[in-house]
Amino acid sequence: MAYFPLVMAGWLVHSVACFYLIRTIRHTLIRTILTLAPCILLTHIGCQDLTKIHFLSILTVSLYWMMSIRLIHLIVLSPNKLTAFRSFVFQILWNIFPIVSSKSIENQWPIIVDFISVGMKVTVNHWLYEWLLSCEPNDSYARIAMFYFALLTTSYMTDIQTGFIRLITRDEYTLESFTNFPLFSRSLRDFWGRRYNRLVGTVLKESLLQPLNLYISSREIMALITFIVSGLLHVHIVIVVFNDVSSALSTFAFFIVNSIACGIEAYMKIQLPQPLGSLVTHLFLLLTAPMCIGIYTREVAYFPVNVPPLYDNKWIPKFSIPSVCPK
Repeated sequence: MAYFPLVMAGWLVHSVACFYLIRTIRHTLIRTILTLAPCILLTHIGCQDLTKIHFLSILTVSLYWMMSIRLIHLIVLSPNKLTAFRSFVFQILWNIFPIVSSKSIENQWPIIVDFISVGMKVTVNHWLYEWLLSCEPNDSYARIAMFYFALLTTSYMTDIQTGFIRLITRDEYTLESFTNFPLFSRSLRDFWGRRYNRLVGTVLKESLLQPLNLYISSREIMALITFIVSGLLHVHIVIVVFNDVSSALSTFAFFIVNSIACGIEAYMKIQLPQPLGSLVTHLFLLLTAPMCIGIYTREVAYFPVNVPPLYDNKWIPKFSIPSVCPK
């Protein structure tokens, strides 16, 4: 990733040009081209030397997409939304520094809970990692479920940062959490809209759904557009990080299928009681998940390459893994 510092410098220059020059252009089409073309070029250059199958490469591609979406929102769709350059830059780089006011978080836990969750998550995550590493790669439902739980518990690194930021700022600020207890999702719309991957979800909500609401009256169409954008992002990851064009169609189909399911939920006003709602939601996600994340669980090199943070620390307890492998 030798190009990364140069590419980020390019994003900074482009952001300055967008705010002071391109934003003032009245012609929408010209403003769109001048905003979007450098985003595509910078993303293309930044993806040229990514480490294959590495989780940091996935985060890098996602970062480029999120910055592009923010710029399109603030320069093309809502050019008069932010008038201060500092606020503008903060929005563009928000995915790197997802700092929010603690008052904006509903049902905020005490600070000590952040550190307790670190201990619990890191232990479970390392245990699942060892289990996944010891078993033969495949895209069985059992292995995908294990990978899903391992992904959710990876947020222990964010919990560490969140705890210290809350301590330093005397609980005035915190970090946007990666997830919001997705296992408690009562529906697919609850899962995608409020609970899973809140970092990407916040950008899509603020920079796609809300601006498009001024132009499109149908919430179903806006939701479909959001799923299409998210699907294209994941297709890009599959191609440039995994070098697997054959999985691009199934990856994109996963988001279209979930978009249709969310539309059916909204149209039929389905509201199942707990715990039935969570059970049905995750059963549907598990049945469709091989279309999207099967590429992770099938890849032989994925787990050897992506060693979890703090994995070699001796203070973290290690538990024996089962001798049975999911098939």
